[in-house]
Amino acid sequence: MTSLAGSMLIARPALDDPNFAQTVVLLLQHGSEGTFGLIVNRPIHVEGFDVPLYVGGPCEMQGLFLLHGYPQWSDNTESQGGCVASGIFLGNETIMNRLKDDPEAHPRFRVFTNYSGWGPDQLEHEISSGAWAVVPASGTKLFDIPVELLWQRLLPSTIPLPSLN
Repeated sequence: MTSLAGSMLIARPALDDPNFAQTVVLLLQHGSEGTFGLIVNRPIHVEGFDVPLYVGGPCEMQGLFLLHGYPQWSDNTESQGGCVASGIFLGNETIMNRLKDDPEAHPRFRVFTNYSGWGPDQLEHEISSGAWAVVPASGTKLFDIPVELLWQRLLPSTIPLPSLN
């Protein structure tokens, strides 16, 4: 099985799970043990939280995840986080503190609560049933497309099947 880590899942309109309707999920891990990712187009407002926050999925977790688009902040070591996809890096508390000082000066970041997860072979079954489209992820897609347009812009067009009548 080829790993889909570093790809984006685009929910097809036929996907009827309300947790994932019209979502874009960035896959951080994909393998025989299962799949782990973050919904990247579900912003929420939390009073008193100084940076933009997103709901990464229906699975609850302690703590937060940070994605950013600043390669100079990442040396690909465990302490700084690694490259997830072209132009997308995992961040940590050090980077979070830097962003809190002046979040508007650094618009290429997202902070997530919760995550999305699939058991072994579950995502493959959903993809083969037509629930998801898979596209390569990039910092340009994640940070430069307005969040409210991300799903529409990344959803591949479908060609209707010809009528047999």
